[in-house]
Amino acid sequence: MVKKLPFALVFIAALSFGQTKEYDFKAAELKTKKLIYSHPDSALTIIKRTLSQKGNVHDTIYGNTYNLYGMYYGMIGKPDSTIYYLKKSLTYLGRYPKNRVRSLMNLAIGYRNKGDHTTSIKYLDKAIILHKKNKNNVGLAMAYGEIASNYNYMMDYDKSVDYLLRAITLLKAEKNTTQLVAIKQKLANTYLGTQNYKFAIDLYRECLIGFKANGMTKNYYLTLITLGDALIQVKDFSGAKTALQEAATGLNGFGDKELIGVCASKQAELETKLGQTGKAVISYQKAVDNLKESGSSRIIGTAGSYIDLLNKQKQHQKALSIIAGIESSKKFRDATKVDQLTYQNAIADTYKATNNDKEAIKAYQNTITIMDSIASAEKSAALEEIQAKFQTELQREKNMALEANNKSLQKDMETEKMLMLLYILISISIIILILLFLRGYWLKNRLQKEELKSIEAEKNLIQKQHEHEQELTNTQKNIIEEKQRELTSTALRMANYQDSINDIIGKCESNDFIKVTDVKKELMYLMKQKDYWKQFETRFNNLHPEFGTTLTNRFSKLTKNDVEFCSLLKLNLSNKEIASLLQISHESAITKKYRIKKKMEINDDAEFEKLILEI
Repeated sequence: MVKKLPFALVFIAALSFGQTKEYDFKAAELKTKKLIYSHPDSALTIIKRTLSQKGNVHDTIYGNTYNLYGMYYGMIGKPDSTIYYLKKSLTYLGRYPKNRVRSLMNLAIGYRNKGDHTTSIKYLDKAIILHKKNKNNVGLAMAYGEIASNYNYMMDYDKSVDYLLRAITLLKAEKNTTQLVAIKQKLANTYLGTQNYKFAIDLYRECLIGFKANGMTKNYYLTLITLGDALIQVKDFSGAKTALQEAATGLNGFGDKELIGVCASKQAELETKLGQTGKAVISYQKAVDNLKESGSSRIIGTAGSYIDLLNKQKQHQKALSIIAGIESSKKFRDATKVDQLTYQNAIADTYKATNNDKEAIKAYQNTITIMDSIASAEKSAALEEIQAKFQTELQREKNMALEANNKSLQKDMETEKMLMLLYILISISIIILILLFLRGYWLKNRLQKEELKSIEAEKNLIQKQHEHEQELTNTQKNIIEEKQRELTSTALRMANYQDSINDIIGKCESNDFIKVTDVKKELMYLMKQKDYWKQFETRFNNLHPEFGTTLTNRFSKLTKNDVEFCSLLKLNLSNKEIASLLQISHESAITKKYRIKKKMEINDDAEFEKLILEI
């Protein structure tokens, strides 16, 4: 069963990824059962949360939850509330005997704690019928144990031991060690009641180990109280003090006023025996206050011991005030015979000391009646025979196997706890790894998508930049071509300008001009024209700003005229056009080009033209 735990946890974790978690009634019930004996307030929180759930809730859920509600009030010592909620539980469980029997058992415990032992046994008889019908021997054993507790309070020890022996036989057959501890505690209580303190102490110490191992915290502290009581009787005052102090500290966390009061009364009894009268008075007062608040019948015996101490201290008025409070509680009838005897003896002494002879005589008469009843019960031969029989069996078991079995059981439990812890850690690790893997996978997919988006955006940006650059290149190319055409036009105008000058010179040589004023007129006309060569040079430098400098740096032998000639070649003008522009012959233009190539140490025309165009 334990080995399947990790896979179950992983399965639950996997389901949680795909759906919204609904309220798990079964898990809530199991957790409440686990907490009810050690942390009742935490259990109450879950109980209220369960009852607040809406929708179509099954009757067994309400029945089981109200049963736990009643158990909670049993843990904090409020029997009236216990009975109320357990009866409410039974209204939902009429058709569900397995669930109903649990509520019947707890209801019986509630009546027992209230001191109504007859009603408690009545409900236990009903539970026994259902356990037998369901063939539940463990449940039957626990019912026998609860009946024994009732007879123990009623001081009918022969019936108590008889039922306990039945319960032990059943639990041994079922090999149920957990519930066997609880039954042995009840048997120890019987030994304590019959003043067989040695066997009671041994059993209590054995039960403490079992209760602690099973997490039954309240039963553990309750057993410490009864162990302390037994140790007081054998005058082991140091051991009693340790046990009672631990019980008092632990019970504060439960808020059970009855048990807090019982523990305080035992501490007061111990302090009285140690001669610590001042502390004893404080402890008895605390005990009476808590028992009165809880409505417990145990207040009778405690009050009797307290009044007896006050009588010895001659605090009779305070004793009378305690008596008045006890009489108003009307708990005398519900108390055990021993407690009634203690109380009647104490108040008789108080009335005698305060000269209330009438009440004193009445109290002494009640004392005699109770003593006769107790003496009759103690003479039961059947009780002595049953006790002797079980003591012999118990001693034999303890000598042969009990200690070895306890050690083996403790070792097995420790091993199982270690394995459980290991499996839980492994399960948590697997769940964490799964979560990390899923998160990593999700992050990886998300990163890949982001990278794809980034690449696509970058691609689009590069495409737009390329288109923009292409557009810019085309624009620049068009501008350059336009400037080139404009520059070529300027060059041709310069050539035309030179032609006009040559034409004037030719006319002068042929005496076409009659007057000097005609020549002057022609020249003045030309003077009005722009300096096309200078304009050409300016525009060329704007279009190709680095051409002249680059050419001169690379070829230092070139003159300024050579650079100007290369500028015309840069415009892709023919030799004829260049000759016309420079007013030289076609052959001179070819010769000029040849000399420039020689200075640049270039022989091939194609290489020369390519160089000029690339600069």
